[in-house]
Amino acid sequence: MYLLCFAIISCNNSTSQSDAETDESVTTFYFIRHAEKKTNQGSNPDLTAQGQQRANQWVNYFFLKDVDAVLSSDTNRTLQTATPLAKAKKLDTEIYDVSQVNGKSLLEQYRGKTVVLFGHSNTINKYANDLQQDQVYGELDDADFDHFFIVKVDDNGNSNAVKETMELEVD
Repeated sequence: MYLLCFAIISCNNSTSQSDAETDESVTTFYFIRHAEKKTNQGSNPDLTAQGQQRANQWVNYFFLKDVDAVLSSDTNRTLQTATPLAKAKKLDTEIYDVSQVNGKSLLEQYRGKTVVLFGHSNTINKYANDLQQDQVYGELDDADFDHFFIVKVDDNGNSNAVKETMELEVD
């Protein structure tokens, strides 16, 4: 009986160890649109109070998740969305050039890492599509701040993308 228990425990431990090794070889991207923006401030607006709440809610979402890098485009709204998470994770917010980045360049730079990229309704879907090598995801509606994409890529380039939802919890 003791031998049977020992064998079962050994098998479970070896499975857990191989799962941990597999996780280390996976690159994970979270592609998130900036939070709600003010509509009366021209082309580079700040976040609304609701947008600031959403930015803080991302801190809660990632509380128990490892994050290696936080990226943001250079607009006020994306920087203001990214900053609370970067501060909570004790990371710098890395600024990326929207016109120069694509899924392939992101994968080359951040292979094996977990990256949270804050972007725009017409860019985050493109990064997810690039990594999936397809065109499954369209642009987000201009009023959609709830949806985001999670893309995982293994060492062999196999990818899995999902579109998720995080609704704003209003105080």
